[in-house]
Amino acid sequence: MTLVVFLSTIFLLALPLALAPVLLHLFDRRRQVTIEWGAMEFLLEASTRRTSARKLKQWLLLLLRILAVSALVLALARPKLPGQWFGTGETNEAILIIDNSMSTQRSFEDSTVFAQIIERAREEIRSLSGNDRVRILMASPYPVWITPPNNSVRSDSTDLIDRYLGEIKPTSSSSDLLASLFTAVQADAVDQATSRTVVLLTDGQACDWKTTDQSGWLRFQEVLRTAKRPTRLDVIETEQLAQGIRNVAVNSMRSSRLVVGSNQTFTLTAEVQNHSAAEVSGGQFVWMIEDEEQATSEIPDLSPGSTHEVIWRNSISRPGAYSLSGRIQNENGKIPDDLQPDNQATVVVEVREELPVLIVESAPNTGAMQQDSFFVQAALGWINGEPMERHSVFRPSTVTPEELESIELSEFRAVILPNLTVISEAAVARLRTFALSGGGVWIALGPRADIEAFNEHVFANGDGLSPLAIEGVVIDSQRSENDSARGQTISVALREHPATAELADPNRMDTAEIRIRRRFRFMNPPQGEASASLLNVSNGEPLAVEKYLGQGRVIVMGIPLTMRDWSDLARSQAFVVMVQDWLNYLTQPRATRHNLNPGDPIVVHLAETGHSEAFLSTPNGEDTQLTADASPEGAVFRSTRTILPGEYRLKLGLNGESIPFHVQRNPAESNLSELSSVERELLAKTAGLTSGLLSSDLSSEVHQDPVWPALLIGLIALMSIELMLSGMISRERFGTDSISEVVDAFGDRSTERTDVSLAELTSGKVTKNGSVQQTL
Repeated sequence: MTLVVFLSTIFLLALPLALAPVLLHLFDRRRQVTIEWGAMEFLLEASTRRTSARKLKQWLLLLLRILAVSALVLALARPKLPGQWFGTGETNEAILIIDNSMSTQRSFEDSTVFAQIIERAREEIRSLSGNDRVRILMASPYPVWITPPNNSVRSDSTDLIDRYLGEIKPTSSSSDLLASLFTAVQADAVDQATSRTVVLLTDGQACDWKTTDQSGWLRFQEVLRTAKRPTRLDVIETEQLAQGIRNVAVNSMRSSRLVVGSNQTFTLTAEVQNHSAAEVSGGQFVWMIEDEEQATSEIPDLSPGSTHEVIWRNSISRPGAYSLSGRIQNENGKIPDDLQPDNQATVVVEVREELPVLIVESAPNTGAMQQDSFFVQAALGWINGEPMERHSVFRPSTVTPEELESIELSEFRAVILPNLTVISEAAVARLRTFALSGGGVWIALGPRADIEAFNEHVFANGDGLSPLAIEGVVIDSQRSENDSARGQTISVALREHPATAELADPNRMDTAEIRIRRRFRFMNPPQGEASASLLNVSNGEPLAVEKYLGQGRVIVMGIPLTMRDWSDLARSQAFVVMVQDWLNYLTQPRATRHNLNPGDPIVVHLAETGHSEAFLSTPNGEDTQLTADASPEGAVFRSTRTILPGEYRLKLGLNGESIPFHVQRNPAESNLSELSSVERELLAKTAGLTSGLLSSDLSSEVHQDPVWPALLIGLIALMSIELMLSGMISRERFGTDSISEVVDAFGDRSTERTDVSLAELTSGKVTKNGSVQQTL
């Protein structure tokens, strides 16, 4: 590291001028001629002591002149020294980043890790000087200033700081440490602070460090290096994560149906994982509806890192939205667990009397099984317009293609065309408007589909309902050597997609056994564009594709949903699941989303309600008042304050009616592993460190104080002392009497020395012009 920095190094070339006083002195000695005069030699012994003192002053005078010239040259070069030497950096700003993620709630001795972090923060503040300023930043779920954002408090304001620290509560979310460091380093300095120290207090959990974001850490290194004020980063791990930490968590919970009919059976599945390094004994899992226990399931012994799915099938008769939860029962401590908040997970299921869907029937006058809509209605539990004993939440209605041009589509959640033949341009335009407003459209191409009209109106160069154009009919009737059946099979293209997740399960579905003998082939998308394929045939070509259109969704299939020679789809077990799952997927945009990710908005449409105001309760206990927005469908309540994982409740009126919502937490927060050596080396490399991220040696450029003001002050002091010393020497040499003037015989004016001092006489050397030579 450079000790001294010169801002104007060109002036250093003049530094040899400091020797000018020495050269002038030597030159002056050679110019004068000395005349030996020994008449006063008997006085030499008496004046020896005064001569030594005079020589010392003369040496000091020469040194002062050398230093004065050197100080002037160095001041012009404007040097700077690292550190705080001249009182210019007395005020330091300390920014404390508090890790309040879910992992900090784990037990530690007789307290929690979070309590240890808060106590360590108090210790850091007590170690500051009285002039230092303090700001506090909360890291979870995102960086939030606890102190005023554009202000700070004195480090000795203990009551105020304790109040700020007391406002910080641990959450069920992760901490974004990288974003918090960016926020702290880039924050505007306050109170004329000349330096800054960023102190990150964390439990050292790997999940919060985002080690995969290498580009982000490289940007942070640059931001720290170019900080406007000298900035130092200290990372403090309050408690090392030990191998003996025990944690069994419910990673997630899902439902086979998020919208179900009254008394319709649905399946809840909870994933339980052992995040400990040792095997844990099994226990019980409790199922709850609105916090009331309903049933229990058994959890087997779990080896380190293993998972187990707990399943419960249930039905609810009364319509409404219900919060369904599952919790690990650990009352007797049978399952060792240091982190309790992740022992429960929740999913919200909406129970409806019915959801209306519209089916376009192109052959209404044929026999029931010959109609296009027969197998779709049967899959929904309806026959001849009447519900069966067990039916889905979807209530189908049928119309002809001609009636599609005039019927009010906003009354339905989805429109199905099971055997598309000819459709008018006006009907296509109405379907497009319906999808843009959040409706779902399912188009299945039939044998009589007009390819030219479809590409012109339905595809419409990519601006229509279909994401792809169709090329023509393909006959897949080849036989394989080991299979006597004709046609190609179906494969699921997106196995994690909500519309195809169950179809992809080979243990429950016969999807792979369905044969496709004829189909419409889709054209390839334009170069550089991609299409979302839900189902493919065995040769990889798409069979069903989807498109997001406005707020709605559209699915286009290359085969009809009828019992024809084109495929075996309608007679398969997977067909019933496909119809219900795809309708669930298509109708979601118009349904209220109760299960959210952090940051997803809460949007509630209430038709025919007298409520214009509501209160939204959040997981941290706060109530936020909401005002309804007017819409053609009634009142709409919206809120984007959903960053915290946990349960939210929209409360309507004074009768306590509430609508539940749940924001899912990140299951990775349950993994209490610390940073590995590889991750530490990676962060050290990307953040520009040499000895690891947690070694507290990451800092920006060292603060440098300017030296030239001190040099200029020193120059003035040197010149003052030089003048005083010169005067003293002059008085000793020449005395204080005036010099007499004599006019020679020729009238010339000249000056003669008549007042030679005793000391000059004793030197024994007088020049020809009558002056005494100064000798050193």
